[in-house]
Amino acid sequence: MALGQKEFRMKALWMKIQSLFYLVFGKNYRCDCGHFAKQKTQMTIDGQSSIYTLGKTHDYCPQCWAKAAIRCAWCGETILPGDPITLYTPCDQNFKPPEYAVIYKKTPRLQLVGCFRRECAETGLDRTGFWMMPGRVQRAASPMEILLHANPTDGPMIFNDLGDPNKAILIPDEVAQPEK
Repeated sequence: MALGQKEFRMKALWMKIQSLFYLVFGKNYRCDCGHFAKQKTQMTIDGQSSIYTLGKTHDYCPQCWAKAAIRCAWCGETILPGDPITLYTPCDQNFKPPEYAVIYKKTPRLQLVGCFRRECAETGLDRTGFWMMPGRVQRAASPMEILLHANPTDGPMIFNDLGDPNKAILIPDEVAQPEK
């Protein structure tokens, strides 16, 4: 067995032991969503198990977090709250979106929520927002929109971490006008 594989198995075992400890001995916290949860809980989304750690403010429990997860309209992979997203429009006018696809807008052209993985996003310029709790799109200016707006220095532009909603220029819903 390779060293990397052994380390991975040891970390997975440690996470399971830690989860069991919190399940048995951990304190229950009341989350803002109204549910109770332990500080660390094992949860499964689309067959993938992981450890959910409550935030310091106890906003959402693992059940609400798992319910807010969606699937990419293009590859079907899971999109979790906080993940960067794309809002692509299908080229084919007769395109039928999968049942699980989340529609951002129907008019004037269909826009579907997709993931930011390499297989789906053509470039980093395609990041157009984030999937946020309690299960909604938070529109953000894409790097392309920022480039097209203005560059007062005419020098190179450096963009912050495209995967961090705290470093993005967020667009209010009144301006973005998502489908209701």
